[in-house]
Amino acid sequence: MISGSPEFQAKTARLLTVTIFYPLQVTFNNATHIKNIFSENRRLNQEVATLNTELSRLREMAAENERLRGLIGLSNEFTYSLIPVRVIARDPSAESKGIVVNAGRRDGVQMWMPLVGEKGIVGKVIQVMNGVSMVQLIKDPSNRTSIMSRRSRTVSILETENGNNFFFRCRSHEDVQVGDTIVTSGLGGIYPKGLDVGQVKRITDSQNPLFKRVWVELSVDFDHLEELFVMLLSPQWQSFRAEFDSLEFPK
Repeated sequence: MISGSPEFQAKTARLLTVTIFYPLQVTFNNATHIKNIFSENRRLNQEVATLNTELSRLREMAAENERLRGLIGLSNEFTYSLIPVRVIARDPSAESKGIVVNAGRRDGVQMWMPLVGEKGIVGKVIQVMNGVSMVQLIKDPSNRTSIMSRRSRTVSILETENGNNFFFRCRSHEDVQVGDTIVTSGLGGIYPKGLDVGQVKRITDSQNPLFKRVWVELSVDFDHLEELFVMLLSPQWQSFRAEFDSLEFPK
């Protein structure tokens, strides 16, 4: 082959290139192409992850804006001063009896002040620190909230035995119907009158034939509490106490 004519040597070189070196070149080119594909795939996956993160953030912002619009509408309905707060911790137990909010003594929060959400009453402050406060929810079985029917004005006490099922007792002749809206009665000194509590879902007989048990579905979704308002409202008994202390009795 080496001693052949130049034309023969050229043909031989082309033949070697096609039969030996070309497959190597194709393999090398394919490997480079595959490497580029993997690199592009990693880049695209990173972009997808970034876009998904941003989309999730925007969705959360949209949901938060929707909730805040509802809260702004709520604040416009009240003549009371309100402090907007966020839930920063909650009772991890199944009953979820309490939460912690990010406002405290320095923000004007005091013991026993009520908290409301967009859909109704949430609970009351039971411990105040400088920058945070602990709230007892109305769904706490140890809590007792004075309520009434908005339609018939029947007054009773909201009760629960497990933090999930809520009821009140009233006399059998009382005018209470399924669908009635239940609100705070204004009695008890904590909650002002007329705040939404829930709706009557069913009525059952009590062990005592003179009374019936009225089951209520609460308005507030306590599993998804986020933004709330503290009502700057001191307990009514403090005002009563001040009035009594100011009285002068004859000696």
